[in-house]
Amino acid sequence: METMVYKDAGSAAQIMRKLDESKKNLRLSNIFSCIVIFREALDAFINATNIIQADKVKIAGALNDFQKKLTASHQFRDLYGAVSFRENDFRTSYDFIGQLIRIKEDEIAGVLVDKEVCEILNLDDLGEEERQKTLMMVSLVERGEQMVLRQLIAENDELATLVLSYYNDNGINYRAAGDASRAIQEYKKALSISPDDEHLFYNLARAYIEIGDKKKAEESIKMALKLNPGFYEGLKLQNYIHGFEQ
Repeated sequence: METMVYKDAGSAAQIMRKLDESKKNLRLSNIFSCIVIFREALDAFINATNIIQADKVKIAGALNDFQKKLTASHQFRDLYGAVSFRENDFRTSYDFIGQLIRIKEDEIAGVLVDKEVCEILNLDDLGEEERQKTLMMVSLVERGEQMVLRQLIAENDELATLVLSYYNDNGINYRAAGDASRAIQEYKKALSISPDDEHLFYNLARAYIEIGDKKKAEESIKMALKLNPGFYEGLKLQNYIHGFEQ
């Protein structure tokens, strides 16, 4: 792999450190941290005044490559949908990512103060420390911050089960109301808490069937059966999908 050597040891190196940090967070599925830090890298590049042209070209290429990797990431798409960035239009990328961050923060704030959400999570029955940990889990799920979320789950099994039920029940309710697309989003959030739950993949498969995405339905039920080959309801659904395709 080529190692970049920059004439200017300040701005160029700072931008690449930010970009490397963004890449690390993407690998760890810390999506919110990833885009926040990537935006900082874009800001530094846009406002840099002391980078020679050769280094600008190299850094621009690295930024463009990362934008492609970011939008190809299924974790990013699950949180923010299918988006694309124009090559070398870093000002627009900077502004757009800023919008994504603000929208997500507003969504999270809305969830955390929603009285109905608090009732579903039984927050009034929890002690203050447990209440804050539960809200932190919800916030981490919404942000797509997997590394810290996994650690918090490992240390708080009962609270994790509470948050898991919240997202799974949301998915069930949205599907029952005819909003299968929103149900899919909620089931994926539940899977971020319990990625080895065959029942969640089963629920996800059913929602994909309802929106007509048989390929993803089959992928989801295959995951369920990989986790539990004897899962009777899963086998029935798989047979249904195969019969539907014939």
